[in-house]
Amino acid sequence: MNSKRAIKDLTKGNMMKNMLIFSLPMLFGNVLQNLYNWVDSIIVGNYLGYEALAAVNIAFPIMFILTSVIMGLTMATSIMIAQYAGAKNERMIKKTISTTTIFLGGAAIIIAIVGVLLSKSFLVLVNTPPEIMKDAQSYLIIIMAGVIFTFGYNMTSAILRGLGDSFTPTIFLIISTVLNAVLDVVFIIGLGPIPSMGVGGAALATVIAQGTSYILSIMYLSKKGHLISFKLSELKYDNKIMMQILKLGVPSAVQQFIVSSGLLALSGIINSFGSDVIAGFGVGSKIDSFAMLPAMTLSMAASTVTGQCIGAGHKERVKEVLKNGAILSIIISAATILFVYTLGRPSLYLFTQEVRVIDIGMNYLKIVSLAYIFLGLNFLFAGILRGAGEIWINTIITVLIFYGIRVPLAAYLSSKTAFGSSGIWIAIALSFTIGCFLNGGYYATGRWKRKEIIKTRVVEQRDGSIDMSKATTETMDAAIAEADVNEFDDRTK
Repeated sequence: MNSKRAIKDLTKGNMMKNMLIFSLPMLFGNVLQNLYNWVDSIIVGNYLGYEALAAVNIAFPIMFILTSVIMGLTMATSIMIAQYAGAKNERMIKKTISTTTIFLGGAAIIIAIVGVLLSKSFLVLVNTPPEIMKDAQSYLIIIMAGVIFTFGYNMTSAILRGLGDSFTPTIFLIISTVLNAVLDVVFIIGLGPIPSMGVGGAALATVIAQGTSYILSIMYLSKKGHLISFKLSELKYDNKIMMQILKLGVPSAVQQFIVSSGLLALSGIINSFGSDVIAGFGVGSKIDSFAMLPAMTLSMAASTVTGQCIGAGHKERVKEVLKNGAILSIIISAATILFVYTLGRPSLYLFTQEVRVIDIGMNYLKIVSLAYIFLGLNFLFAGILRGAGEIWINTIITVLIFYGIRVPLAAYLSSKTAFGSSGIWIAIALSFTIGCFLNGGYYATGRWKRKEIIKTRVVEQRDGSIDMSKATTETMDAAIAEADVNEFDDRTK
């Protein structure tokens, strides 16, 4: 693969077409990833029972909080690459990728060790019921032991998205999804000489599938001579680039930590209602995720396209990102609401036959789905602001949403009113709505237009070093002119 053709210019041509071409492979990949979580839950719920299903659901927010900080830094890398791609600065793209790879590899190992050693302590912290503690710990230990594969795949995907390529990661995710489904049957149910491993089998299947996807992506990129190279001999750590990633990534990492810790706090409230509500929330969330996936996909697309537009000096096109993203978001949200009210309940029976659990899951869906349109628009506004480098405002709004609204309101409505567990679902729906107005309101101020990352903060010198103190439009333009990039692959025309 010619390295000059590794970057897709998303700033030219029809913006709706660009966003669709970029988003659809990524959405398809996210749906696949969600489906293999479905497969885990369907097999666990039907073959091991709803308590085992609750054990799997309870481990997720713990895993999320342990990985959230690093995933925030990965997001920062993707935004930097998107803006360098828009500026046609291939040399800086390579330096950013190399530094990120070294840093995340070390961080993943540390998080894996911490996650395994403290797994039981984390489960106790979130009020895990005694009857599902053993299964939950078994699942969490295996998932955390394989977290380096989770990081690896998400890192390569984030880098490729920054370059405008959402198709390649999807191919490897398809392979991972099929493999996970097969291994679920083998490890959870037991097949041939392999005995049933219970909930631990679901975790092992996930780790092996993600590891395979990551390894295949590394082999492909290295073999094809891509702009990205993961050969150890070519990886070089640049402290100044790392500092720039941290400047952009720390607020993003803080935001991810807030989200994950907020989910953990919310889980503590949900878990206090027992295994039925935990399982009901879990199966409801599986259907609910099909509203989340398009919203998250459009958010990531908006970040990448906004980053490239700003890097290329086309801020005026960001309005088109918002307009077209909003149209797509509203259409998808309306379709998901229709699905919930027509096919939601039959879909829940895929996971369990327990009527009590189904009733709770359906109650959750009916309440939360009322805010799906606001959810989609909230993610869209947040994605545009991230792509422009406005990470701190995202962080502040996220703090308000989780700790000013969602968690305290959920605690109050579920314990001090007659709503019971339904009060938690009401708090979630309200937080989506208020978040939309907060992010949208900040976008309307136009302050994000002053947040270019690469034109105001990073200047590459002739010797390849980075001078953070001489950031001007003129010197950046000179640096770009020296970059060895003469053409882009504009496949969207």
